Amino acid sequence: MAMQRARRLASMVVVASLTVAGLSACRSEPSVAAYVGDSGRITEKRVQQIYDDARTALTDAGAKGAVPISRGDIVKTLVSADVMSRVAKNENVTLPANLPLGDYATQLKLPEKAEYVRLYAESDALIRLLRERAGSSSAKPSDEDLQTVYDTLKAAGEVDPAMTFDQFKTQLPAENQQLVTTSAAVRDEVASAAGDLKIKVNPRYQPLQISVLDFQTQNGELRPLVTVPLGAADAGAPVIEVP
Repeated sequence: MAMQRARRLASMVVVASLTVAGLSACRSEPSVAAYVGDSGRITEKRVQQIYDDARTALTDAGAKGAVPISRGDIVKTLVSADVMSRVAKNENVTLPANLPLGDYATQLKLPEKAEYVRLYAESDALIRLLRERAGSSSAKPSDEDLQTVYDTLKAAGEVDPAMTFDQFKTQLPAENQQLVTTSAAVRDEVASAAGDLKIKVNPRYQPLQISVLDFQTQNGELRPLVTVPLGAADAGAPVIEVP
């Protein structure tokens, strides 16, 4: 009798452990790069397709060297495109008929026909349109937002090290202050939408963020200035290594 009870107990332990494992595996499949909403999935296969498409476009154009985008760039752009399309729909913002894909292609150092160029262009265009829509606000940027901008620019060497925050705030042109204000408004919209979508990103691609305002360094590099962090992953979520 004692042996039978022990066997039943062992069976219960196994069932319990399987249940816990099933819960921990929820929205953490290694073949998925990111989850967006209840049913949206950005798979590693999809990421690879876009990467391969960019490589093929470069080869067809006779270009040599490495593909100038990473898998992380692709995941960020796919998530951003999804989130921005939802925010734009809520705000009745639509894309123009013709996007300057050639300009984006030059910026990204990819042929215009690469799918990544279109995805990036659509996401960026929606962000710009939303900033324009928020541009009618007469509100002033918060000190918190200005401090973030100041710290980011200073860390990048774009602000005189001797300049204090108060000096920076006083000397910042009115049009740039307005740009910070509108970007912060779009950031808050995107953050709210992203929160509702319960985005989760494979640890392989963390940290991931949507940039709603970039700045250009002295050497011409674009870097994020006002951002929305997205999709913090569980520490124990599986990671798939893809070459």
